[in-house]
Amino acid sequence: MITKVLYLRPMEKVNKFFVHFWLAVSIASAIYAGVMIYQYGWDQGKTNLFVPVIAFIWYLFRRKMNKRIENNMRERS
Repeated sequence: MITKVLYLRPMEKVNKFFVHFWLAVSIASAIYAGVMIYQYGWDQGKTNLFVPVIAFIWYLFRRKMNKRIENNMRERS
């Protein structure tokens, strides 16, 4: 049992890192998309909105999975 706890601690850190990583990617790419839409107009800049939407979906997915993992860890201990 101790080896599982020692192994899961680094994985919790990795999961939290990726939750914040995808949030940062979605914010940064949304800013970029906003600048491109401002500079080139909606018709040429709207395709830049694809990346922030996908990154935000990944953020929500990772956040949900992180909460599920934390709940499972609490139930086991």
